[in-house]
Amino acid sequence: MGKEETQEALDQKIAGGTAAEVDGFLGFEPGTFDHIPHYARHEALAALLHVREMEEEHVFRPGLYYAVLSDLCRATEASLVLGNEISKKRIETFILTCVDALGHIETTNYHLFLREIGDAVLLLFSSFEDAYQWWRTMHSWLDGRDGLWTDELDISRSELKQFRLKAKTIIHAGEVAYSGTNIPVSAAINQVFKVEKNFKANELGITQHALSCARPVLRSLKLRARLRCNVKLPGDKDTLGVYLIDNYEKIIRVHKRRYREMLKKMKRQEKH
Repeated sequence: MGKEETQEALDQKIAGGTAAEVDGFLGFEPGTFDHIPHYARHEALAALLHVREMEEEHVFRPGLYYAVLSDLCRATEASLVLGNEISKKRIETFILTCVDALGHIETTNYHLFLREIGDAVLLLFSSFEDAYQWWRTMHSWLDGRDGLWTDELDISRSELKQFRLKAKTIIHAGEVAYSGTNIPVSAAINQVFKVEKNFKANELGITQHALSCARPVLRSLKLRARLRCNVKLPGDKDTLGVYLIDNYEKIIRVHKRRYREMLKKMKRQEKH
């Protein structure tokens, strides 16, 4: 009689199978996992199993958690233009920037870097403000590292344009209650993959669930939610809104405008 399959081997086997097999393995409703690309299923499944295990072992403190998915834009297109070696540097730079930014912000509460999933990263925060500060820091560092690679890479101007590090980020919410009805964090992680395709480079999106919980914080940060579309998330019966709450490109434009205004003011003062 052969040895029983290890859990890791079983996880790998399921992740390489069909979306229906993954649904069955996780105990999700049919069709729940089919929105996740095949190449990302193993990493996504590993993240889901990791969080589910922590939920079952009561590692998480009861309360609300924000699931944050940040996806590097144009990964497939850039790979075709830049080739595997430079494309790999691009993805690694993005992932390392995400990790570095998390280590350098002043967080006020619990946070966890779950894992990289292909050309995306998945994180958990118990504070919405921490998630937002991480997003801003991560984008500002992406801009800086773009400049460093521009000086180092021996590629054409059009290839440099393809290399540019741009990401889109989505925030969803899940709850750890250990009793009663709730959206478990593991389910929220699965659902957030469904939302990211509705957003573009530099944009920060949020689901209705997260918006309902974080509305007071959005007001304090002077962020306004604009409805982008309505979607039906895996496992939900009804559609819900997903919203745009910020755009890093807009932040840069505002900073440049304020800088120009400051220079004009200084010149006027010099004349007097």
